[in-house]
This record gives sequence, C-alpha cells and structure tokens, in this order.
Amino acid sequence: MKVLIVYFSRTGYTRRVAEQLATRLGGTLCPITEASSRLGAWGYLRSVCEAAFGLQSEIGKVSVDPAQFDLMLIGTPVWGWHLSSPVRAFARAHAVSVNRCAFFCTMGGAGAEKAFGALEGELRRAPLATLALTDREIDSQMAGAKINAFVSLLSAAESASAPGRVPDGSHLVAQ
Repeated sequence: MKVLIVYFSRTGYTRRVAEQLATRLGGTLCPITEASSRLGAWGYLRSVCEAAFGLQSEIGKVSVDPAQFDLMLIGTPVWGWHLSSPVRAFARAHAVSVNRCAFFCTMGGAGAEKAFGALEGELRRAPLATLALTDREIDSQMAGAKINAFVSLLSAAESASAPGRVPDGSHLVAQ
C-alpha cells in the first residue's frame, strides 16, 4: 500500500506527528507550503481568522501526484476550533485525487470533530479513521500509544475496508 502523508504545520506539532506516521507506515511526507509566514502574533491572528471564516490560503504546488497513492493521510492543526486554511486549500484543490483517506489533527485542547467534519465536507469523502492529539499529549510522549492505535486501525481498515475512529480519549471506537 502506497501511503501519502500530507500536512500543514505552523508550530511543528502536526509535522512531528506526520513524521511519526511516515516512519510507522513507510509513507511519503508531503508538507503543504505557503509563501507568507504565519509566525508571531500577526500570523496567529491571521490563522484563526482565516479558519473561522472558512477561507483558504495560497499554497505552493505539492511535490507529488496524490492520485498515485492508495491512501492519503491528511494532517491539520486546529485553529480556533476550525480546519486550518492551508489544509482547506489543499482539500479543495485535490479532492478528486484522493482515493482513500484518513485524518489527523493537533490542537491546543478542542475542535477536532469540527475540523474533521469540515475536511470531510471539502473532500466529499469519509475518512477510514481519525486521530486527534493535543499539544500536551505530543509534548509528554503520550501520543505514541494513540499513534500506534491509529496505525493499527488503518491496517485493519485496509484489510477489512471498515471505517473506524480514534477519539480524543484513549479507546478505539468503531464507527
């Protein structure tokens, strides 16, 4: 199975999770890039405003053809309980290229379900599984068990074609 891991990361949390997923799945990393910076207070404010209003940002061209992969994992930070604007832009531009997908997000505390719902709407496709991690979980190394469970769920879903979910809690729940 060829896996593509597409993600945007403003602070590095989503990148760290994407890298762990690539290692565990043998996937290809594909960061979403932008021309303008999101650093500092202005970058943070712009990020939250764009996300809250459902805007998309100008992103760079991706380095690979998403249609060439069997499974695409899409990673996003949650900004103000919303899907990030760079990931929204990617989803709108590449929705027809997505064969099968799974979502993961990083966040300060809440908003995963709303962000996943927006991403599902943009792609017009339900994910095989989702993974939501808080920044605190990532910093404390507690994320490893949830990432392993997500990878196991993806492997099971790939074999059985059954969707599932890794919730914010510690239990796996079938959808």
